[in-house]
Amino acid sequence: MTDRAPALGIDLGTTNSAAAILRDGAVVVLENRIGELLTPSVVGLDRETDALLVGRAARELLSMAPDRAVATFKRGMGRDRRYDLGGREHGAVDLSALVLRALKEDASKALGAPVEECVITVPAYFDEEQRFATIKAGELAGLEVLRVLNEPTAAAMAYGMHERDRDAHFLVLDLGGGTFDVCVMERFAGILQVKSTAGESRLGGEDFTRRLVGLALEEVGLTYEGLEVADLAASGRLLRRAEMAKRQLTDADSIELEVPAVKGRLDRPVRLALSRAAVERAWEPLVRRLLAPCRQALRGARLEEDDLDEVILVGGATRMPVVRAFVRELFRREPVAGLDVDLAVVHGAAIQAALCRRDAAVEDVVVTDVLSHSLGVDVSKRLGGRMVHGYFSPVIHRNTVIPTTRVEAYSTMEPNQTSMHFGIYEGESRRVEENRQIGTLTVKGIPKGPPGQEACDVRFTYDLNGILEVEVTIRSTGRTYRQLFHRHSKALSDAEIARARERIEKLKEDPRDDPKVRELLLRAEALWSELHPEARPILEHALDALEEALEGRDERAIEAASDGLRELCDRMDGGERW
Repeated sequence: MTDRAPALGIDLGTTNSAAAILRDGAVVVLENRIGELLTPSVVGLDRETDALLVGRAARELLSMAPDRAVATFKRGMGRDRRYDLGGREHGAVDLSALVLRALKEDASKALGAPVEECVITVPAYFDEEQRFATIKAGELAGLEVLRVLNEPTAAAMAYGMHERDRDAHFLVLDLGGGTFDVCVMERFAGILQVKSTAGESRLGGEDFTRRLVGLALEEVGLTYEGLEVADLAASGRLLRRAEMAKRQLTDADSIELEVPAVKGRLDRPVRLALSRAAVERAWEPLVRRLLAPCRQALRGARLEEDDLDEVILVGGATRMPVVRAFVRELFRREPVAGLDVDLAVVHGAAIQAALCRRDAAVEDVVVTDVLSHSLGVDVSKRLGGRMVHGYFSPVIHRNTVIPTTRVEAYSTMEPNQTSMHFGIYEGESRRVEENRQIGTLTVKGIPKGPPGQEACDVRFTYDLNGILEVEVTIRSTGRTYRQLFHRHSKALSDAEIARARERIEKLKEDPRDDPKVRELLLRAEALWSELHPEARPILEHALDALEEALEGRDERAIEAASDGLRELCDRMDGGERW
């Protein structure tokens, strides 16, 4: 028996979940207790023993007794929704914790040592509350969550985009069972950098299955809602059959789908023949919903479709021909799907887990991430002679590379105003009531004066562990107020607070003040001025990469970008022809 098990990489999916480790430089996806790589994200309650079931057994129960099994609860993470399981209500965090505990126990058995640490993947568009709900589920399962990782980033790592021998822009399209993510990334000088993310947290393969059910029911004069009310068991059986039929359409031009008899509604089963063309017409509204996030992600990265080198498909729902046809038409290229689309994300999670453990096999990997939602404060505006409250002023904008620190200034608006009350919000709406409030910070002791004379500098510092520090300094007096905001399932200890503050203070230091970085920038800029105009773009790209890494303040990204720029300068100084 080994002394210490590796950290697990976990893909906690809407439909299926999986766990993997990095062993001797290679990813190993671990089998569960019944010898399968995928564990259905379903929890059930045995009718006879009241024992909780997780995985395949719970999924079988779902089709026979839908009132005693629950699925797709990932969509409720970070929200107040409750799920009925055999007459008892459970939250999405509790149900996810049961799936994670099953993965942990199966992995511990497979590895011969208790698993204690993990990295869990989440949709790129999960907000901070949903991310911390995922951390809480991990803690309830008895795991220390080293990091939550965006699913498209994990997929890019699985495909080894960071190891390519050339620079590239690529897009990861991740359509899983219940969520849809789009992520634009860049590989440059060994750094894998997220440029922008977009998506929908309530769109996935399950929606295509339910629409297929709706199409079949329309043929026999029923509705999905009416079926659930009339006969839960029949509803469960039809959903299971529709899922199997949906998969058959990957290779077949038509399917047969049997609608079961329904108490009081349908006297006998009806077998329907449905063509792929008819089903895909019914799916058109769902396919159209894929378009806006794709374009939003490209806009966020300031790219056009033709600027991409590759489009990578991830998630079981991307097997559907209608989805692949959409991708080909939009991006005018054949997408990449070399790995098993159900396992690509867990491969990347295992690599990230090894990174967190500082495994020598991945010591050269540098991955940056971005903020999924803007962070800012509420402000007031004087409009038409009156004060209007409740506007959102972002301090750190969405798609900013993290960790990061940013400062904005805000002035008094009333005569002799001596305090400011800052509401801290997350979101993209210009009105705060449509965004999510994180907390508040009140500043007192502002010197009296006319409106606009006194100002406060508001600094937001956000680290990779999801901790936000808000620091407000009154300019005229220098007095500073600070507060940490987090949503961990347990309060931070004094030691954890001290470590967080140490990390955050380091982020506030300007990395450009490092003499080595200053010297390298001056050298590169001087060299740029001497180069032939046709050669300048190559050096400018490397300079931009370092500037961007400096903005993000990630030490490993700065080091990798510096090494790349230094090597390029050496080659150009050495007279290599460009």
